[in-house]
Amino acid sequence: MSGFACTEPVTYEYTNEDGRRDVAVFFMGRLDDVLARGTVSAADGTKKMRVVQVRLLADEVRDDLEHVEPYGFTSEPLDDEQPEAFAAFFGGDRSHGIVFCIGDRRYRLTKLKAGEVALYDDQGQKVHLTRDGIVVHTDKQLEATVGGTLTATAGGAATLKAPSVKIDSQMVEITGQLKVAQLITGTGGMAISGGSGAAVTGDIKVSGGDVTADGISLQSHTHGGVQGGSGTTGKPQ
Repeated sequence: MSGFACTEPVTYEYTNEDGRRDVAVFFMGRLDDVLARGTVSAADGTKKMRVVQVRLLADEVRDDLEHVEPYGFTSEPLDDEQPEAFAAFFGGDRSHGIVFCIGDRRYRLTKLKAGEVALYDDQGQKVHLTRDGIVVHTDKQLEATVGGTLTATAGGAATLKAPSVKIDSQMVEITGQLKVAQLITGTGGMAISGGSGAAVTGDIKVSGGDVTADGISLQSHTHGGVQGGSGTTGKPQ
């Protein structure tokens, strides 16, 4: 049992009915000094290692306890004395301790299936790794910034539902067919080349402009070989 270092001599004794010292009770007393549970009443996440104020049982308050977090993960706890903190004090020295875990049962996601993982906060936002896929939910904004190339590959169909979608890009390239169910409106003109050209079923209306085919204007072309009566003209020029 050399792993327990006592900073002060143990002054209490306990003997059982046979007059022998009860070792289990002895070490439980030391564990009470080493491990403690309380609530977070203040937090400062501006430092390289967050420090918290914890109100322990029996109204014992400890300030500036470092909150140790795993590399790559961090969270800022609420400081309304509701989040629960679990602290360890080295050698039972209450002036030298850390907080190794902070939980808040008010907002923990429940009814997860075995093996599922989730990130969540007090606003209902979450990233849920379910058994069927990944669910991302927020009632606020979702922003992603990529300094390099962004590639998304889907084995099935992809659907984007929104009141409107804006693509702010110098060029948009679509390598497959484009199917639009509603009106197409453009202000920069349209150029089509290759394939079988353009085919339109229905009317074409042109306002404030002209239609030109192989250099022949629809509005200003002329015809040769004009004849009277029922004769026909030549081809448009």
